[in-house]
Amino acid sequence: MIKYDNGKVVVNNRVFELFLKEGAFKKESNYIIASEEKIEDFPSKIIAMQKVKWAIYNINTGERISDFFDWIAPQGLVKGQSQYFRATKDKKDAVFSLQGQKTKWFRKIRERGAITGESKYFWAKEEKHYSLYNIETGEKLTPEFKSSVLAGAVVGDTENLVYGSFGNDIFFVYDIEIKKVVSKEFEEEDLVKFLKKGLSIQEVMNNL
Repeated sequence: MIKYDNGKVVVNNRVFELFLKEGAFKKESNYIIASEEKIEDFPSKIIAMQKVKWAIYNINTGERISDFFDWIAPQGLVKGQSQYFRATKDKKDAVFSLQGQKTKWFRKIRERGAITGESKYFWAKEEKHYSLYNIETGEKLTPEFKSSVLAGAVVGDTENLVYGSFGNDIFFVYDIEIKKVVSKEFEEEDLVKFLKKGLSIQEVMNNL
């Protein structure tokens, strides 16, 4: 149960000064993201939000149910979308569940896909470019692309197709099952039009 007390939040006798108004605050789940550190230990609340360690707490028990991280994104577990959440530590991202770490550490992970419960896939980059991964197996499903378009299989639009690009604003459709390009190339301007029209990736394939 959550109670407010002069700008602080009280969860089963735990008092938090720093918290994100997501999850249980919006009745999305029984979880909140909060820090056990105090604002008074920092020059300002804004600086504190950037410097403290964060964890996930169960509002029914007050129990801390995750490790401490530099940041925890609310998408996924806390917002009631899936069993996963993305955490940041030492400027690297990884996906976790309540059972533990599900992926290796990446330079960046995008939230849409497995984390938001739309598919079992997620875009992540180890260095400069993104590849698509399977959250269940850890398999890398695409080459490194200079794009991470949130459409196709990653958002549950199809089982096996995603958009890819190797640069120069040229895109194509890539099949993650047979691991090859399966469409003609098209320009970024065309991709924007397809997305604005709400065309599925299969509809795009049929019209190229």
